[in-house]
Amino acid sequence: MVISRRTLLQASLGLLPIQPSSSLTMQLDWHLNAQFAGLCIAQDNGYYRHQGLNVTLVPASPDTDVVQTVVSQPWTIGCAEESLILSAQAKGIPIVAIASMLQASPLALMSLPQSGLKNLQELIGKRVGIHSDGRKALELVLNQWSIDPRELDITDIPYVNKHKLLSNGTFDAVQCYALDEPIELAHRIGQPPCVLAFKDYGFDVYSQVIFTSHSLIKNQPQMLAKFLNATFSGWRWAITHPSQTARILVNQYVEPNYQDIDYQTASLEILADYVQPQRHPIGVINPKRWQQSAQQLAQANLIDKIPPLATSIDISLWS
Repeated sequence: MVISRRTLLQASLGLLPIQPSSSLTMQLDWHLNAQFAGLCIAQDNGYYRHQGLNVTLVPASPDTDVVQTVVSQPWTIGCAEESLILSAQAKGIPIVAIASMLQASPLALMSLPQSGLKNLQELIGKRVGIHSDGRKALELVLNQWSIDPRELDITDIPYVNKHKLLSNGTFDAVQCYALDEPIELAHRIGQPPCVLAFKDYGFDVYSQVIFTSHSLIKNQPQMLAKFLNATFSGWRWAITHPSQTARILVNQYVEPNYQDIDYQTASLEILADYVQPQRHPIGVINPKRWQQSAQQLAQANLIDKIPPLATSIDISLWS
């Protein structure tokens, strides 16, 4: 259970209820870092406690199946990519998307600054390293810009040592998660890399989508509404106070490999545009866009079929 020292102190001073009325587990799909800052701040600042909630944040282990965890464990919420949720729903797994922490996918390609790769057209003839989960997304954006993927030399690569694959010239560009991996590469080479974000080229999907089971939606809608209210209050605070948030993350939450305040601050500054782009309502899933995203993912064979809209999202918790 991840409980901050500040929350314990507040409770001991009588500033927060010591025994909240409702307990929830939030199963993450990755390690605790800046991409979950809103959750950490909601916990550390007491926003969950003020709503009468006791929320446990559970980082993912290498073998975590977030969907299975949510459907098999009562009082559990999860987060995952939109495609994973849609695929599960299409198979009849009873889960519902209720909000989205990121309004766009952070999938991207990064390259060395001297590469000059400033747009998709400049990828033609280049060697591109891609992960299995990104190949179809890359092919989708290339096709949307009338570029035949066969005009690129696309090769599957592992997740580790990407900076070496760029630095030694094995690849001209590699897949990355735009929220943090370009920051790490910049630290290594002393200047920011070139980044081609898929969201800027028509890959229009939600990311870090919050979902839960049909039964929890049916039986505890008010508790879920309180959870969302507190979570996105946490996100508002996090993106408007990046330096303070980074310090809280490093001191209270993140694993040793991520305990770099500058790194977390830089990631939070990038995250702001994903959490609330152009003053978009924070956290809200637009049903029309969700359906369009599902159609795009199906056309790219990223999901097998589109589940019914009526059972795949529930935005009533925001009303």
